[in-house]
Amino acid sequence: MTVEYRVLGPLQVLADGEPVVVPAGRGRVLLATLLLRANEFVSVDELVDRLWEGAPPAADRAHKTLQTVVLRLRQALGAANCVRTVSGGYTARVEADQLDLTRFRALVERGEFRAALELWRGPVLADVVSEALHRDDVPPLLEEQVVALERRIDQDLTRDTDVLVPELRSLIRKHPLRETFWAQLMLALHRSNQQAEALAVYEEVRAHLADELGVDPGRRLRDAHRQVLGGEAPAGAVPRQLPAGVPHFVGRERELARLSEMMDTRPGEPVLISAINGIGGVGKTALAVQWAHRQAERFPDGQLYVNLRGFDVQAEPVDPFSVARDFLAALGMNPGEVPKSDDALVAAYRSALAKRRMLLLLDNARDVDQVRPLLPGGAANLVLITSRNRLSGLVAREGAQPVALDVLDEPQAVALLTERFGADRIAAEPEAVRRLVERCAGLPLALGIVAARAAYGDSLTALADELDEERLDALDLDDPTTGIRAVFSWSLRSVSDTAAGVFVLLGLHPGPDFTAIAVASLAALPMTQARRALTELVGGNLVHLGEDGRYTQHDLLRDYAAERAAALPAGVRADALRRMFDHYLHSAHACWQQLSFNIPPTVTGPPAPGVLLDPVRDVDTAWTRFEAERWVLLSAVERAAELGADDFVWRVMHALHGFLSRQGHQREAEHGHRLGLAAAQRLGDFDAQSIMHRRLAATYINSVRHDTAEFHLREAIRCARPGGDVLAEAHLRRGLAFSFDKQGRYAEALDVLAEVHPRIEDHHDSYEVGRHLAAFGRAHLRVGDGARALELCLRAAEKFAETEFNGQDEGPSANQENLGEVYLALGRHAEAIASYERALVGWREMRSASNVADGLILLGTALIAAGDTRRARECLTEARQIIEGALDVEFELHQLDRVRDLLAQAGGEAR
Repeated sequence: MTVEYRVLGPLQVLADGEPVVVPAGRGRVLLATLLLRANEFVSVDELVDRLWEGAPPAADRAHKTLQTVVLRLRQALGAANCVRTVSGGYTARVEADQLDLTRFRALVERGEFRAALELWRGPVLADVVSEALHRDDVPPLLEEQVVALERRIDQDLTRDTDVLVPELRSLIRKHPLRETFWAQLMLALHRSNQQAEALAVYEEVRAHLADELGVDPGRRLRDAHRQVLGGEAPAGAVPRQLPAGVPHFVGRERELARLSEMMDTRPGEPVLISAINGIGGVGKTALAVQWAHRQAERFPDGQLYVNLRGFDVQAEPVDPFSVARDFLAALGMNPGEVPKSDDALVAAYRSALAKRRMLLLLDNARDVDQVRPLLPGGAANLVLITSRNRLSGLVAREGAQPVALDVLDEPQAVALLTERFGADRIAAEPEAVRRLVERCAGLPLALGIVAARAAYGDSLTALADELDEERLDALDLDDPTTGIRAVFSWSLRSVSDTAAGVFVLLGLHPGPDFTAIAVASLAALPMTQARRALTELVGGNLVHLGEDGRYTQHDLLRDYAAERAAALPAGVRADALRRMFDHYLHSAHACWQQLSFNIPPTVTGPPAPGVLLDPVRDVDTAWTRFEAERWVLLSAVERAAELGADDFVWRVMHALHGFLSRQGHQREAEHGHRLGLAAAQRLGDFDAQSIMHRRLAATYINSVRHDTAEFHLREAIRCARPGGDVLAEAHLRRGLAFSFDKQGRYAEALDVLAEVHPRIEDHHDSYEVGRHLAAFGRAHLRVGDGARALELCLRAAEKFAETEFNGQDEGPSANQENLGEVYLALGRHAEAIASYERALVGWREMRSASNVADGLILLGTALIAAGDTRRARECLTEARQIIEGALDVEFELHQLDRVRDLLAQAGGEAR
């Protein structure tokens, strides 16, 4: 049975899509209160206070009546009941995808604000009568809704600004003191060519703020005013990548004040804050995220975040150039336009940030070299760095301001525990609290685990006794990172055997995050049991559930899990690893099949028993899945290579290639394909070796390293010959010809294709024959044989037409561009225009912005030749907009000159 709970509107419970009647009165108040704090402990006293609006009857009577309310609610909900009794209170146990509030927050975290806002069905809990609930709980939710609306409008400001103006005028009537809506209205008017109206809005809001509050416009309004006056940076995406803050953050006032002081005392300068030289588990990330959220509104162009995994013993630190590429994508750059070389990449990245006011959080950095390429240009950005090292090189050279973070002192540690389970319990057992704080050595990570255990009402003295029994005297108590293992072990014994087993098996997972279905496969559990185990681990602070629905672990917990996993019997480890590898291999292969065309599957056998798979129904799902799992898959490849799981290594990299290539992840592709080639060589599998050589060659062609690409293509041809696969050989020769073409070696490109032509032109695979004929036609075009080129390209178009093409291969569109070039050279303008238009349809379907821009330029050229300058200007203007939004300086300069020349010819812009 599928159960859904809804609080973003009238209170609803649905079972298999049908409404479940929730009792009126206190039953609705109880369920609403628990759902708003799903999976959190709510004490009996707090619920009594809520249900009786602060004026309950005598305690005994109130508690008994509460029990009756709970019983009736459970009976009404039936199989949809989520109310669980815990010592001293109750909790609503729900999965992340069962509650609309949790889904809303996950969508917001991913930046899918429109989808998040669509979950709101009307006034929140309007059918729940409770003054306290609507006073204390509902207003923060409404604030979350308004913030999501602001961020959705920030995204929309990069697109159709005309339609935003009426909506924003309505919003400022509803929220007259909300400066963000006023600033957005100014920008929407400005980008709709209504600059005078935008400036009038600024004067209106300035007068309004002065009259109502006696204050001047804030930073967001002032920034919008400057943009309207002429200094606006190009519109782009507004990323909001900060992780959610720690819900029970206490202390660290000195450090928070120090961070704020640094920024406020260096106006106009980029601030680099190196926090921290603290040990693992001391709360570096929590502090950084807490402070970053407080400052986020000062950076209207967004916030970027990355976990650099500098101290993850199970994976290599994240490559900074890969991070720069991801950040550019978050800022709106199409992956196809990301520069290939490291220098050009960093230049594009810094140019993009120089136009913006942004906050960057570089978390868990290993050393200076990992951070330095990510330092932005411009003086309006703030960079916050966390690390276990001091990063003294940044202090000396870039002027970073170090902030040392030590363990919590006893009062701070007690304050953290008090925040979690109340002052009364702290006062009742002060000696037990002292012992718990001492055993946790002032580490917030350990204290959080203790608080999670104590939250369910267990005696603090009993908990302290249990922790003492972990034989801490056998550990080095002067080393908190050693002593904390006792806290982990103690907490692990409090969960079910299934949850403890899942925790240990997670020590085999490569990270950095994972899904419930991956855990179910790893542990050979049904999904319901896997989710239940993960919920237990989340409740014990042994696993963290992100707002995106994916799970993570602190690196110290990952290390501990790995230690425990290493002690498992070899057979248990091998079976779990096989299930994990099979889950990721079959998932990646299913995605690749959606993104490929006419490519036979390379994974045909079933996965190991116990493996679960999510279906990949369409291209959009494949793209989303690959993006979410990219780092996991690459980390799994590294782990498999270390363990000798060679078949997994090359097959996953084969499946990943198309995604990595189209998204511009050249470094990851090169490294992974080299691992795949080594794996194929160890297997002695010539077909696999040929495939990996081919993938490496494509990667090097994309990186404009043609000599290296040629070597791998020739090796791929050599390895393919023992199998006698003419299609594979033809594919490889097309790659070699493409490389020669890019180098101007046209005769060699023709020769390499001519050698295989007699053996493939009559093959039964129409699509592969079409690809060969298209390449062969292009080669003839390049050596000046237009008649033969036209014949071959027309035959290629016929072969493509014989297949049911899914739009995910460049062959047909590239062939139409070849035809357009041939027709244009022959003066057959109408046919050239028609060919270029057909090519554009394909490029748009493939979401290839660079090819769309090139196609528009080619079409514009043909239209100018045909005398249709109006349409030419339309095409060239669209191409210019794509190029200007690419953020790639080299690409922009090269292509813009070309577009401007053509626009001048079309009468649209003086050169």
